[in-house]
Amino acid sequence: MEAFSTQWFTAYYVSLGALLISYGIYLFFRTDYVKHFLIEAAGHESPPRIWRTVLKYLLLFTIPGLILSFFPFSWIELLFSIWCLVIIYVCGQLILMWKHTARAILDNSEELNRKIRIGAANMISIGIILFLLTYILLQRNNVG
Repeated sequence: MEAFSTQWFTAYYVSLGALLISYGIYLFFRTDYVKHFLIEAAGHESPPRIWRTVLKYLLLFTIPGLILSFFPFSWIELLFSIWCLVIIYVCGQLILMWKHTARAILDNSEELNRKIRIGAANMISIGIILFLLTYILLQRNNVG
């Protein structure tokens, strides 16, 4: 079970880290496009479907990670799984209260470029942290 847990978190950290870094870079270079997308999405009755899909898949990968963090017990993997659940909860609240979220997007449209770039910087830094967690995980289990 320990080997499977190591493989699971290695794949999870690397794939999520690569996605966060690549999308963070995308947000830096396409800030105006994303701003336009957000303003357009705020004009709709419901949130973009892609947001629900992303949260659903993040939840589907987080739940096994939460369970596997106990085999063997690892504070790092447990905290990472709990952090993912908190992110899912917060983003889920934004989707559930879409009317308020959309109004906040439209009311603060002049600040969206700055907020998108801050989000992009956070995504890149979290992606780098995930690669560092992969290194720690592999060193701890003497893999590679």
